[in-house]
Amino acid sequence: MEDIKLAIETTLGETKGTELDRSVKQTFNGETKEAGLYVAIARQAQRQGYGDIAEILKVLALEEVEHAATCAELNGMITDDCFKDIQQMLEGEVFANNAKRQEALKADSLNIESAKEFFNAAAKDEGRHARILKGILEKYGK
Repeated sequence: MEDIKLAIETTLGETKGTELDRSVKQTFNGETKEAGLYVAIARQAQRQGYGDIAEILKVLALEEVEHAATCAELNGMITDDCFKDIQQMLEGEVFANNAKRQEALKADSLNIESAKEFFNAAAKDEGRHARILKGILEKYGK
C-alpha cells in the first residue's frame, strides 16, 4: 500500500538535526514540566476548595502534554513502529519501577514518610505500566 502523506500530519523526525532541533528539545522539556506543574497547582486548588479552577488547570495540563507529543514526533523521539517504541517504553518502565523502589527505601531511611509513600506508589504504577506494555507486545506477537 502506498504511503499517504497528509499536509496536516506531523512528519516524524522532521526537525531532528536541523537548526530547530535544540529548540524543539527545549520545548518538549518545558511542555512536560508545565504539564506537571499545572496538575500540581490543580491539586493545590482542590485542597483550597476550588474544584472548578482545578478542572481548568487539568485541561491546560493535557494541552501541554499534546504540545510535548508533537515535539517528540518532530524530533524523532519515536519511530514509525509503535511496537518498537512500546518495547523501549517497557524497558524504561522496568527501570523506573526499580529506581523508584530504591528511592522509597532511601526515603524510609531518612524518615520522610510522604516521599516513601509516593515512591512506593509510583513504583507500583511503573510496574503496572510495564505489565500493560508487555501484555500489548504479547497480544500482538511482538
